[in-house]
Amino acid sequence: MPAAWLALPLALRQELRTDHAGEAGAVMIYRGVLALARDADLRAFAQHHLQTEQQHLALIEGVVPRAQRSRLLPLWRAAGWLTGALPALFGPRAVYATIEAVETFVDTHYAAQVVMIDALPPGEVPSAAQVPALRDLLETCRLDEVAHRDDARTRRGAAPVGVVARLWAAVVGSGSAAAVRVSRHI
Repeated sequence: MPAAWLALPLALRQELRTDHAGEAGAVMIYRGVLALARDADLRAFAQHHLQTEQQHLALIEGVVPRAQRSRLLPLWRAAGWLTGALPALFGPRAVYATIEAVETFVDTHYAAQVVMIDALPPGEVPSAAQVPALRDLLETCRLDEVAHRDDARTRRGAAPVGVVARLWAAVVGSGSAAAVRVSRHI
């Protein structure tokens, strides 16, 4: 196992494991949308954001050693695909509401990790170069996710979200939080 990985505090390594699982799931969300969506604008949206998520996944894979990744990746990939495919059955607004909910959660999740890094006591900082680079990577990913959320929100439009969409968004947010809790350890 790389020494740079082992030098990171355990809590940060656990968070990075969740990031890998989350980015793998995010790739599958957009693949799920693309599998069922017929709307050209929605497909272009999904294809564009899929490319960003694939880049994020590659970046996180460069940090998290294979042996330290979640053992539940097949589950997270399947859940991601369903999270994209199910709303695609109901049309673009449902997909945009879903992406808005997911990315709202991810923004908060990445922001908390940046705060965690900023709060590391000097004795727990592994190397002068590693931590700022890791912080920058997480902040870059966070800002991309915020852009995805804002793009989805704009495309969804100003019309109020219905009760079913609000319930679905709550399920998506709760599911994301549960996946993070589990991925920290498995």
